Amino acid sequence: MPSALSRIREGALPRLVDRVAGTPLLWTLGLLRRRRALPQAPRRFGLMMFETIGDTLLAGTLPASLRAAIPGAEIVVFASRGNRGAVELFDGIAQVVEVPLTQPAAAIAAIRSVPVDVMIDIGQWPRWYALLCALSRSRFTIGFATPGQGRHYAYDSTVPHGSDVHELENFQRLLAPLCDVHPAPPARALKPVGLAPAALAQHAPYVILHPWASGFRYPSREWPLARWAEIAQRAAGAGMSVFVSGAPADRDKAARLVAACAPGLPVRSLAGELSLPQLAAALQGAAAVVAVNTGVMHLAGVLGAPLVALHGPTSRRRWGPVGGRSIALAPDDPAGCEFLNLGFEYPPGPVDCMERISVNAVSEALFALAGVAQPMEQR
Repeated sequence: MPSALSRIREGALPRLVDRVAGTPLLWTLGLLRRRRALPQAPRRFGLMMFETIGDTLLAGTLPASLRAAIPGAEIVVFASRGNRGAVELFDGIAQVVEVPLTQPAAAIAAIRSVPVDVMIDIGQWPRWYALLCALSRSRFTIGFATPGQGRHYAYDSTVPHGSDVHELENFQRLLAPLCDVHPAPPARALKPVGLAPAALAQHAPYVILHPWASGFRYPSREWPLARWAEIAQRAAGAGMSVFVSGAPADRDKAARLVAACAPGLPVRSLAGELSLPQLAAALQGAAAVVAVNTGVMHLAGVLGAPLVALHGPTSRRRWGPVGGRSIALAPDDPAGCEFLNLGFEYPPGPVDCMERISVNAVSEALFALAGVAQPMEQR
């Protein structure tokens, strides 16, 4: 499901409106309001999580850290329709408030519906989110001072957003204004995911392939379908079942991928068949996962699943998987690749980075993580 953020990111006009209208509004607001001090012993925390599913999962470090450091902390998450499912994977959340970001009056009403002691905005660049944070019923606000975005006027306290560090580290910086709250890994935010669905577990060992990206210029972050078919056939030829995951909108593409494989191989589509909690359990039970840079990749990484992550335009340093059993691949010749910072910094013309990742590199990583010997004829 497209998020409100993707609608802003996908076109130059929405970004221009956000900048042209948002920057002077926030600057004026900064002149008129006085920055407040952090309340003593805050207990109710609001987290504005309107970002993509991947960002939301990485920002799970915030509720995990707050719960660990402050016994009895009450955490309210303000989410978008597009990422609410990811938020509901988090444990210990007192309330989730859905904010209709494309309806300004309703969004303001929603953000003001629950008062909090401290509001933390995880948004990296939209001024609209910063304005909502300033309009919230909070006693203290924290957000990013992102270079060139002019949104820092909205907050009582800001932390630098770095283009040279992993986004997890940026999110953990948002804890700095709080006293004695130390970063915890985002995995600690998740509810137990349970066992893999029986329909998958009975076919273990199995591999999950997630070939589909989403959002702004998503085709540039996808690997050619024929190469996915080759990976599926290599995994199946080594005795593993293969499942192709995806959203309901990916059903046709997933069916084409399955049809591109040799008949009779244990390759099937799961597109649109699993809820997000079921997918999380399936990922955790997999012998290996191969995914492009998207929310499913980050979910697999946070869960600690054996993961091969394919990066082309996205930077491994900025957006690589955080799991300890991950291999992040990019083109051997990285020229002109791994350039994305905030998600919209594409050059004019086509981007061919993903085509420069070889089948052999992916299959070698997959078999190494799965602990399965690769047949000699595949090497």
